Amino acid sequence: MPLRVQGAEPLLQYINEELLASSGRVATEETPLFDDGWINSLQILKLIAWIEVAIGCEIPDDQIVMNNFRNVRSIANHFLSK
Repeated sequence: MPLRVQGAEPLLQYINEELLASSGRVATEETPLFDDGWINSLQILKLIAWIEVAIGCEIPDDQIVMNNFRNVRSIANHFLSK
């Protein structure tokens, strides 16, 4: 199934406009999302759900690891570039 969303830009837009909107912070592709509380546990669940819609399938549990979600670039490279 083709990706519904490709690349980092739509992901970065979602994170900044939805997940970080109330914080006043603006992430970049390299912002470490879990350092200094950029993304909390509820937001990571929302992020995973957004990615699953974007790729059109569920993310296997074994793919939900810190290295794959470290920053926008790592998420896009792992999930949104195939």
